[in-house]
Amino acid sequence: MAFLNCEVFSKTLNMATALRVILPDEGELAAANTVYLLHGLSDNSSGWTRYTAVEQYARERGLAVVMPEVQRSFYTDMAYGLPYFTYVSEELPAVCRRMFGLGAA
Repeated sequence: MAFLNCEVFSKTLNMATALRVILPDEGELAAANTVYLLHGLSDNSSGWTRYTAVEQYARERGLAVVMPEVQRSFYTDMAYGLPYFTYVSEELPAVCRRMFGLGAA
């Protein structure tokens, strides 16, 4: 398994943002099932790796796991804030396909 801490520039958000990615070390990445894990209000993208056995589960099942950082956005496109829903639903999967070779979600 590969565990990556990444910072990418989001055109949608117009800023750098973090994501953590777990990639299987066997098989084609384009064929791997991808799970996007979203953090809660009082946490960040590190919560899943700090408080759960997500890496173990991903290894056992050959999954790719993407954990984006979205601050306290509630994963919404805000009237007076950033378009996080658009980022998570459109840009992030495209970034993961391009940078990591993952298949369509």
